[in-house]
Amino acid sequence: MSEVNALKKQSKVLDLIRRVILSLIIPFAIWLVFAIASNGRTASRAMFFSVLRQSVMPSIICYGLMMNMCVGMMNFAAGGMMLCACIIGGNLAKASGLGIPALVICCVLVCVVEGVILGALYRAIHVPSIVLTIGMMLLYEAFPQIVYVNGLNITAEYTYLSRAPYCFYVLAICLVLFYIIYNKTAFGHNLRAIGNNQAIANSVGLDSDKIKFVSYVAGAIFLGVGAMLYASTNGEIRNVTSLGSMSIMMDGFMGMFIAMFIAQFCDMSFAVVLGVYGMKMLSVGFVALGMSSTVRDIVQGIILLILMAISANAGLFERLRADREFRDECNSMAAAQPK
Repeated sequence: MSEVNALKKQSKVLDLIRRVILSLIIPFAIWLVFAIASNGRTASRAMFFSVLRQSVMPSIICYGLMMNMCVGMMNFAAGGMMLCACIIGGNLAKASGLGIPALVICCVLVCVVEGVILGALYRAIHVPSIVLTIGMMLLYEAFPQIVYVNGLNITAEYTYLSRAPYCFYVLAICLVLFYIIYNKTAFGHNLRAIGNNQAIANSVGLDSDKIKFVSYVAGAIFLGVGAMLYASTNGEIRNVTSLGSMSIMMDGFMGMFIAMFIAQFCDMSFAVVLGVYGMKMLSVGFVALGMSSTVRDIVQGIILLILMAISANAGLFERLRADREFRDECNSMAAAQPK
């Protein structure tokens, strides 16, 4: 019995090591390619922590987007929600005079209210998510211009959470919160159930509309934290129009697709950080090599296309092998029958 337990324990350890290696392949491969191409300029310890710090805000944004993506919905209003939360929440925090705690609370509360509005509209009118969120993004971009025409301008006392090591503490808190919501709550289980097959989830009694509503609200919490970091990082935020807020969420949006691929080998909460780090390393590497943003966008698109193709056809080889084994077994049975 002890030998059996030892073998099981050894098997679990080997499986864990295999998953860790597979999870790290993509970010490590990107890091290695640019380390070689730049003659080691991007391989320094300072560069590693610089890219990691730049990955903090996109990772938190990605957590917010992933709450909706788990049920097959894309929240394109995320950038507008963050911009609105930055300007309105930041100005409210300045008016209160309570410093960084007020900035955190106000940004998160404004974003949660926006998430409630978005989720309520989706549940009430059943407009496709992509249409609704793009329309609401335009609304969230326009609203701050009515209330605060000059946008937001904050002093240095509001910016320290965007600096190391405080930004890493914020990321760690968000990682733990996402892990608990996604893995340890009934809501997280319901998200995965609807994402896997909504028809079956509805047939067993799950209210998909209610769960999707909550996903907008839960995602807004992370977007509110991201808005706080965006305000802290930039200091001065200007109003934008005509989908100009889309750029705020793009790093998290791009990293989300790599995270979905890496999540085959590790938990989604860690896959998000690894995926976003890979995308930021790609951007920083091209800058270090002196290449244009156009080349970067082309390479990012090609990498995402390859990963999505591999992910979509993940079971293809297993199915082909199973079909071949079944065919061989049928042929051997037919040959064994008397003629």
